[in-house]
Amino acid sequence: MKNTTIPLLSVSILLIAGCSNSFTRVRAAIDQAPDWYDGRRKEIRGEGYPKLAEVQEIPADQLPGKTLPAAAARVDILQAYFDANERAEPPVDVAGQMAVLLKRVEAEFAGLPADPDFLTQEEIAQIEAAFNVPRVTEGLKVRRK
Repeated sequence: MKNTTIPLLSVSILLIAGCSNSFTRVRAAIDQAPDWYDGRRKEIRGEGYPKLAEVQEIPADQLPGKTLPAAAARVDILQAYFDANERAEPPVDVAGQMAVLLKRVEAEFAGLPADPDFLTQEEIAQIEAAFNVPRVTEGLKVRRK
């Protein structure tokens, strides 16, 4: 019993000494914390937020129904300003411009030149004729049937 009592007492004393030292270190670290630390700690704890019973009342001149006519008048003014601006006019050939843009974007994705007419129909026919090997193409035609 004497053999275990002395080590247990010494371990207990060391733990108490270590804990008391760590409490002073934690307190010192909290005292040296930056300015934002207190605000963040209150936020984490949920302190400082208004309670539902403490919600402020809306002033009578700012009730939602009373501000709608003023907002509608402002929208009308802004719409008239937008309509009067020459940049608000849509282009004449919107569908054609969109088709050109589509072809250009598709060509960029395919790695082709931006100009969609980079090969004429005659050049395409010449390339197809260069790769036309009769025994291969005839064999493909027979297999497809």
